[in-house]
Amino acid sequence: MSKAAIFVLVFLILFVLTLAIPVIPPGDMITSLFELPGTMIFLGLSLVDILNGIINGLIWGLVVFIIFVVANPASKDRELEPLRAPSYPTIAKPIPTEATAVVTMSKKRQEKGQTEVKKKRTYTSLDQDIETIEGIGPAYGNRLRNSGVRVVDDLLRAGSTRSKRRILANKIDVAPAILLKWVYRANFFRIRGIGTQYSSLLESAGVNTVADLSRRNPKNLHARLRAINMKKNLVRRTPPYRTIERWIKNAKNLERLLED
Repeated sequence: MSKAAIFVLVFLILFVLTLAIPVIPPGDMITSLFELPGTMIFLGLSLVDILNGIINGLIWGLVVFIIFVVANPASKDRELEPLRAPSYPTIAKPIPTEATAVVTMSKKRQEKGQTEVKKKRTYTSLDQDIETIEGIGPAYGNRLRNSGVRVVDDLLRAGSTRSKRRILANKIDVAPAILLKWVYRANFFRIRGIGTQYSSLLESAGVNTVADLSRRNPKNLHARLRAINMKKNLVRRTPPYRTIERWIKNAKNLERLLED
């Protein structure tokens, strides 16, 4: 059997096997890092499971391919191809690239005395519309926007202290306890990978704040989330143990912004 045929065969086997058992590594671990929504369907199959199958097929196919090449070296009886005369490339002037152009522009700006200010990047989840937070519908969304709260990050800043929350609650005519719950949910968005669905799943397990999450045991929390999701079917797939372990670690290291 040729090397290419072995690679294709292993790829197809792992692809089909992964569609039946989506948790086969390393595809499941790789796709879980990007937290792709499980509602995306292609040809009747979950797009996440298809990606898992492709990743597993490529990786394991490459592994078997390498093993086959090492275990079956080329035959010594095969005739050696005649050596070709070496061709020496001519030295050409380097073509300017985007990187060199950026460096040149930076040098010109420094020569003119201009100071470049790098904008601090924030998580994409904090830039989402305020209605992304569960419980905030169009009506309250419009009231919040009229008060200057347009995205998740705005709500965190506007509700970081008791006095600020009291003022904002009066502006949008909502109970302070409800506003505090929204702020707690917005704070979950600071941890990469926890969105609307997973914050709701965590609340169902009694994890209402980032501080609650930092005190949890990852093994126990994973088992509880799995049991709750099997009963209530809140998300398509329970987050893997390693993801929950990373959430708890990040929660412990996260800078405290909210005043209870």
